[in-house]
Order: sequence, then C-alpha cells, then structure tokens
Amino acid sequence: MTGNHADGGAMSVLLVHGAWHTAAVWHDLADQLEHRRIACAVSELHRGDLHADIDAASQAMATLPADQRVLAVGHSYGGTVITGLPAGRLGHLLYLCATMPDAGETTLGLMRSEPDTALMRAVRMTPPGSTTAIVDPAEAADAFCHQLSPEQQQRHTAALVPQEMGRGEQSPATIAWHSVPSTYVICTQDRALSPVLQQRLAQRATRHISWPSDHSPFSSRPDALLSLIASIAAPSSASE
Repeated sequence: MTGNHADGGAMSVLLVHGAWHTAAVWHDLADQLEHRRIACAVSELHRGDLHADIDAASQAMATLPADQRVLAVGHSYGGTVITGLPAGRLGHLLYLCATMPDAGETTLGLMRSEPDTALMRAVRMTPPGSTTAIVDPAEAADAFCHQLSPEQQQRHTAALVPQEMGRGEQSPATIAWHSVPSTYVICTQDRALSPVLQQRLAQRATRHISWPSDHSPFSSRPDALLSLIASIAAPSSASE
C-alpha cells in the first residue's frame, strides 16, 4: 500500500467489533485515539440480526462530530456491518481481517467458500439444534488469539459472548465500499477467518496491507493498528 491514506482531511473513528466479541475489545484503542484528539465512537452489536447491528453502528456513528467524515473500522463480522452503513458520512472503510461482502453475499457464505478454520471447527450450537452458538472455551484461544500470552488469552476468551448465527446468513442492503475508499488488513496468521479468503477480499479494497497477526490485532498488534488508524483519520498525528 502506498501513498497518503487520508481521504479528504481529518476524520472521526467508528469501531465495530466482530462476532462473539463485545465493544470491550476496543477500549484501549479508543482511549489512545482520544489521547490523540481523534474523536471515537464504539458500537455494541448483538442486536438480533445484521440489520439491527447496522442500525446500532449507525447510531454510534451519529454521536461523532457532525462536521467530520468517519473512518469506520470493522473487525471480522464487523466488516459486514460497516459495509452496510450509509455511505454519506463515511470517509474511509478499514477492514481488519474482516468479511467484506458484495451485493447478495453473506458472512457465513464467504467463510464457507474457503477451507475450514479453527474457528469453524470450534463453534458449538447451544443448545444443540438452536441458532445460538458459542466458541468452545478449550479451542477459543487457538482460534482467536494464539499470539497472546496465556494470561492475555484467558482474559480475551473469558469476555466472549454467545452469537446468534442467523445474522451470518443475511446480506447488507447497501454496499458502502462500492463508493467509499477502503483499506484491508490481511492477517496472515489468522486461524478464525481464512487468510486465503482475506487475500481474495482484499482485492476489492482500494488498498491492502499484510500483517503477521492472529485474528486479534487490536491485542497482538496494538501499536501498528493505532498508527494505521491515525494515518488515515488524522495524518498529522500519526507520528505522535
């Protein structure tokens, strides 16, 4: 990826988490952004279905300064959510080892299109036959955060929540990346979302980069992620 990442001046930042996670994964990053005087909002999902999650992200975006465009950051399933956001306020989309669907595509459909991953093997329907899933606690760290220390892994996996799988079968009604510039971060050591799939999706983005990261770069590559977001949202602060 080359050139200036910014698109039309300073932006606010919207952080959108992935499946089984909560907004808590962003708290350290949000604090760092605020320290750099970059306005930031964190969306809390798990509202029942994809369209409700998109509405939740839109509501969080509405709390950001009205005179700034928005850099929307989507991790994993959060990539599908930011894809469905209204494009009018968006200045840039950042897909962090994330699904990046085109029209008619779904999160689970994209995941099934590439070889099985540790995450897919670790999903357990609870109770059996339901549409709600957990990630087997014995396998969650390997799937999500194998590069972290044992103590960090325990904190990460203890914070996971059940996931309603129906949203993974839904498509966003609009595709923001068709009209909004985008960056895709491929995490080459990811065991949750196939790096092969990520390489394919990254070709849809305006720009892409690769990190030797697991599926949790907000924890395993926090400094790199902060620098990347700052370089897009507020280039003058990126070296602070």
